[in-house]
Amino acid sequence: MNIQATLSKIDDLKLAGLKAALQHQLEHPALTDLPFEERLAMLIDAECVYRESARCDRLLKAAGLRVLAQPEELAFDATRNLDKAMVLRLLNGDWIRKNHNVLITGKSGTGKTWLGCCLGTQAARLGFSVLYRRISRVLEEYDVARHDGSLPRLRAKFARAKLLILDDFGLSSLKPTARNDLLEILDDRVGLSATIVCGQMPVANWHDYIGDAAIADAVLDRLTAAAHRIELDGPSRRRKGAGD
Repeated sequence: MNIQATLSKIDDLKLAGLKAALQHQLEHPALTDLPFEERLAMLIDAECVYRESARCDRLLKAAGLRVLAQPEELAFDATRNLDKAMVLRLLNGDWIRKNHNVLITGKSGTGKTWLGCCLGTQAARLGFSVLYRRISRVLEEYDVARHDGSLPRLRAKFARAKLLILDDFGLSSLKPTARNDLLEILDDRVGLSATIVCGQMPVANWHDYIGDAAIADAVLDRLTAAAHRIELDGPSRRRKGAGD
Protein backbone atom coordinates (compact mmCIF):
# COMPACT_ATOMS: atom_id res chain seq x y z
CA MET A 1 0.00 0.00 0.00
CA ASN A 2 1.44 3.39 -1.00
CA ILE A 3 1.54 6.34 1.32
CA GLN A 4 -1.37 8.17 -0.37
CA ALA A 5 -3.63 5.17 0.18
CA THR A 6 -2.54 5.05 3.82
CA LEU A 7 -3.25 8.76 4.28
CA SER A 8 -6.67 8.28 2.68
CA LYS A 9 -7.51 5.50 5.16
CA ILE A 10 -6.33 7.73 8.02
CA ASP A 11 -8.75 10.38 6.76
CA ASP A 12 -11.55 7.80 6.75
CA LEU A 13 -10.73 7.03 10.38
CA LYS A 14 -10.77 10.76 11.23
CA LEU A 15 -7.28 10.70 12.76
CA ALA A 16 -6.30 14.24 11.85
CA GLY A 17 -3.64 14.60 14.53
CA LEU A 18 -1.99 11.33 13.60
CA LYS A 19 -2.06 12.25 9.90
CA ALA A 20 -0.35 15.58 10.49
CA ALA A 21 2.31 13.89 12.62
CA LEU A 22 2.91 11.20 9.98
CA GLN A 23 3.30 13.80 7.26
CA HIS A 24 5.76 15.63 9.49
CA GLN A 25 7.76 12.42 9.92
CA LEU A 26 7.81 11.79 6.17
CA GLU A 27 9.12 15.30 5.54
CA HIS A 28 12.00 14.85 8.01
CA PRO A 29 14.25 11.92 7.14
CA ALA A 30 15.91 11.91 10.56
CA LEU A 31 12.54 10.94 12.10
CA THR A 32 11.98 8.08 9.67
CA ASP A 33 15.23 6.52 10.91
CA LEU A 34 13.81 6.13 14.41
CA PRO A 35 12.67 2.67 15.60
CA PHE A 36 9.11 1.77 14.57
CA GLU A 37 7.85 1.64 18.17
CA GLU A 38 9.14 5.16 18.86
CA ARG A 39 7.61 6.57 15.68
CA LEU A 40 4.29 4.89 16.49
CA ALA A 41 4.31 6.33 20.01
CA MET A 42 4.90 9.81 18.55
CA LEU A 43 1.94 9.40 16.21
CA ILE A 44 -0.38 8.24 19.00
CA ASP A 45 0.75 11.10 21.25
CA ALA A 46 0.06 13.59 18.45
CA GLU A 47 -3.47 12.26 17.98
CA CYS A 48 -4.15 12.46 21.73
CA VAL A 49 -2.95 16.07 21.88
CA TYR A 50 -5.05 16.95 18.83
CA ARG A 51 -8.19 15.43 20.34
CA GLU A 52 -7.66 17.15 23.70
CA SER A 53 -7.20 20.49 21.94
CA ALA A 54 -10.27 19.96 19.75
CA ARG A 55 -12.39 19.00 22.77
CA CYS A 56 -11.26 22.09 24.66
CA ASP A 57 -12.19 24.25 21.65
CA ARG A 58 -15.67 22.66 21.55
CA LEU A 59 -16.17 23.17 25.28
CA LEU A 60 -15.11 26.83 25.09
CA LYS A 61 -17.42 27.48 22.16
CA ALA A 62 -20.35 25.89 23.99
CA ALA A 63 -19.56 27.82 27.19
CA GLY A 64 -20.36 31.20 25.67
CA LEU A 65 -17.93 33.00 27.98
CA ARG A 66 -18.34 36.77 28.00
CA VAL A 67 -14.57 37.19 27.70
CA LEU A 68 -11.94 34.62 26.74
CA ALA A 69 -9.80 35.15 29.82
CA GLN A 70 -6.58 33.16 30.03
CA PRO A 71 -5.16 31.93 33.36
CA GLU A 72 -1.68 32.90 32.15
CA GLU A 73 -2.79 36.56 32.21
CA LEU A 74 -3.82 36.62 35.87
CA ALA A 75 -2.47 39.57 37.85
CA PHE A 76 -1.93 39.35 41.60
CA ASP A 77 -1.03 42.97 42.45
CA ALA A 78 -1.54 43.90 46.08
CA THR A 79 -4.47 46.27 45.46
CA ARG A 80 -6.76 43.52 44.15
CA ASN A 81 -7.12 41.48 47.36
CA LEU A 82 -6.67 38.36 45.23
CA ASP A 83 -5.09 35.48 47.13
CA LYS A 84 -2.60 33.86 44.76
CA ALA A 85 -2.43 30.57 46.67
CA MET A 86 -6.22 30.26 46.66
CA VAL A 87 -6.55 31.02 42.94
CA LEU A 88 -3.83 28.52 42.06
CA ARG A 89 -5.72 25.89 44.04
CA LEU A 90 -8.88 26.74 42.11
CA LEU A 91 -7.03 26.40 38.81
CA ASN A 92 -6.29 22.72 39.52
CA GLY A 93 -10.03 22.00 39.27
CA ASP A 94 -10.48 19.96 42.46
CA TRP A 95 -13.29 22.25 43.59
CA ILE A 96 -15.21 21.36 40.43
CA ARG A 97 -14.65 17.65 40.98
CA LYS A 98 -15.95 18.10 44.55
CA ASN A 99 -18.99 20.11 43.33
CA HIS A 100 -18.06 23.23 45.28
CA ASN A 101 -18.98 26.82 44.41
CA VAL A 102 -17.02 30.05 43.98
CA LEU A 103 -18.55 33.40 45.00
CA ILE A 104 -16.79 36.42 43.48
CA THR A 105 -17.81 39.86 44.73
CA GLY A 106 -16.41 43.38 44.44
CA LYS A 107 -17.07 46.86 43.13
CA SER A 108 -17.79 47.49 39.46
CA GLY A 109 -14.69 47.17 37.31
CA THR A 110 -12.59 45.11 39.73
CA GLY A 111 -12.48 42.12 37.38
CA LYS A 112 -15.21 39.80 38.65
CA THR A 113 -16.43 38.74 35.21
CA TRP A 114 -12.88 38.33 33.94
CA LEU A 115 -11.90 36.11 36.86
CA GLY A 116 -15.07 34.03 36.56
CA CYS A 117 -14.44 33.51 32.86
CA CYS A 118 -10.78 32.74 33.58
CA LEU A 119 -11.86 29.90 35.87
CA GLY A 120 -14.30 28.84 33.16
CA THR A 121 -11.51 28.71 30.56
CA GLN A 122 -9.40 26.58 32.87
CA ALA A 123 -12.36 24.27 33.52
CA ALA A 124 -12.75 23.70 29.77
CA ARG A 125 -9.03 22.97 29.48
CA LEU A 126 -9.49 20.33 32.16
CA GLY A 127 -12.31 18.76 30.16
CA PHE A 128 -15.34 20.04 32.09
CA SER A 129 -18.48 21.32 30.37
CA VAL A 130 -19.02 25.03 31.12
CA LEU A 131 -21.97 27.38 30.66
CA TYR A 132 -21.85 31.16 31.20
CA ARG A 133 -24.94 33.33 31.65
CA ARG A 134 -25.80 36.70 33.13
CA ILE A 135 -28.48 36.22 35.78
CA SER A 136 -30.92 38.48 33.94
CA ARG A 137 -30.51 36.43 30.75
CA VAL A 138 -31.08 33.16 32.61
CA LEU A 139 -34.35 34.44 34.07
CA GLU A 140 -35.46 35.70 30.65
CA GLU A 141 -34.79 32.27 29.17
CA TYR A 142 -36.84 30.65 31.92
CA ASP A 143 -39.77 33.03 31.28
CA VAL A 144 -39.75 32.26 27.57
CA ALA A 145 -39.39 28.51 28.14
CA ARG A 146 -42.26 28.53 30.62
CA HIS A 147 -44.57 29.86 27.92
CA ASP A 148 -43.37 27.86 24.91
CA GLY A 149 -43.23 24.48 26.65
CA SER A 150 -39.45 24.05 26.52
CA LEU A 151 -38.84 24.49 30.26
CA PRO A 152 -37.91 20.84 30.96
CA ARG A 153 -35.27 20.97 28.23
CA LEU A 154 -33.88 24.27 29.53
CA ARG A 155 -33.73 22.92 33.09
CA ALA A 156 -31.77 19.91 31.84
CA LYS A 157 -29.35 22.19 29.98
CA PHE A 158 -28.46 24.17 33.09
CA ALA A 159 -28.29 21.06 35.26
CA ARG A 160 -26.03 19.26 32.76
CA ALA A 161 -23.20 21.81 32.76
CA LYS A 162 -20.48 20.69 35.15
CA LEU A 163 -19.63 24.36 35.78
CA LEU A 164 -22.28 27.08 35.58
CA ILE A 165 -21.16 30.71 35.76
CA LEU A 166 -23.89 33.15 36.85
CA ASP A 167 -22.77 36.74 36.35
CA ASP A 168 -24.11 40.15 37.43
CA PHE A 169 -25.94 38.77 40.46
CA GLY A 170 -27.92 41.47 42.26
CA LEU A 171 -28.10 44.06 39.47
CA SER A 172 -31.87 43.82 38.96
CA SER A 173 -34.72 43.03 41.34
CA LEU A 174 -36.13 39.50 41.52
CA LYS A 175 -39.80 38.81 40.84
CA PRO A 176 -41.41 35.92 42.76
CA THR A 177 -41.12 33.62 39.74
CA ALA A 178 -37.47 34.61 39.34
CA ARG A 179 -36.71 33.67 42.94
CA ASN A 180 -38.24 30.26 42.39
CA ASP A 181 -36.35 29.79 39.12
CA LEU A 182 -33.05 30.68 40.77
CA LEU A 183 -33.69 28.22 43.59
CA GLU A 184 -34.63 25.52 41.10
CA ILE A 185 -31.43 26.04 39.09
CA LEU A 186 -29.29 25.74 42.20
CA ASP A 187 -31.30 22.85 43.64
CA ASP A 188 -30.67 20.82 40.47
CA ARG A 189 -26.92 21.35 40.90
CA VAL A 190 -26.22 21.09 44.62
CA GLY A 191 -23.88 18.20 45.35
CA LEU A 192 -23.70 17.32 41.64
CA SER A 193 -22.03 20.25 39.90
CA ALA A 194 -20.08 23.45 40.54
CA THR A 195 -21.33 27.03 40.24
CA ILE A 196 -19.61 30.42 40.10
CA VAL A 197 -21.63 33.50 41.08
CA CYS A 198 -20.25 36.97 40.33
CA GLY A 199 -21.80 40.19 41.64
CA GLN A 200 -21.13 43.62 43.09
CA MET A 201 -23.28 43.02 46.15
CA PRO A 202 -21.51 41.57 49.23
CA VAL A 203 -22.66 38.07 50.14
CA ALA A 204 -23.90 39.43 53.47
CA ASN A 205 -26.57 41.41 51.56
CA TRP A 206 -27.79 38.56 49.36
CA HIS A 207 -30.49 37.40 51.78
CA ASP A 208 -32.21 40.79 51.83
CA TYR A 209 -31.82 41.15 48.07
CA ILE A 210 -33.59 37.86 47.33
CA GLY A 211 -36.51 39.06 49.43
CA ASP A 212 -38.53 36.01 50.38
CA ALA A 213 -36.98 34.75 53.62
CA ALA A 214 -37.65 31.05 53.04
CA ILE A 215 -36.35 31.08 49.46
CA ALA A 216 -33.38 33.24 50.46
CA ASP A 217 -32.44 30.73 53.16
CA ALA A 218 -32.63 27.89 50.65
CA VAL A 219 -30.63 29.73 47.96
CA LEU A 220 -27.88 30.77 50.35
CA ASP A 221 -27.70 27.30 51.85
CA ARG A 222 -27.07 25.83 48.40
CA LEU A 223 -24.55 28.49 47.43
CA THR A 224 -22.52 28.95 50.60
CA ALA A 225 -22.42 25.49 52.17
CA ALA A 226 -19.33 24.52 50.16
CA ALA A 227 -18.06 27.77 48.69
CA HIS A 228 -14.75 29.54 48.08
CA ARG A 229 -15.17 33.31 48.46
CA ILE A 230 -13.20 35.97 46.62
CA GLU A 231 -13.79 39.65 47.45
CA LEU A 232 -12.00 41.77 44.86
CA ASP A 233 -10.88 45.30 45.61
CA GLY A 234 -8.88 48.10 44.04
CA PRO A 235 -9.40 50.56 41.17
CA SER A 236 -11.33 49.75 38.01
CA ARG A 237 -9.45 47.48 35.59
CA ARG A 238 -11.69 48.06 32.57
CA ARG A 239 -9.10 50.12 30.74
CA LYS A 240 -6.70 47.19 31.18
CA GLY A 241 -9.14 44.77 29.57
CA ALA A 242 -9.93 42.84 32.74
CA GLY A 243 -13.72 43.18 32.46
CA ASP A 244 -16.12 43.72 35.34
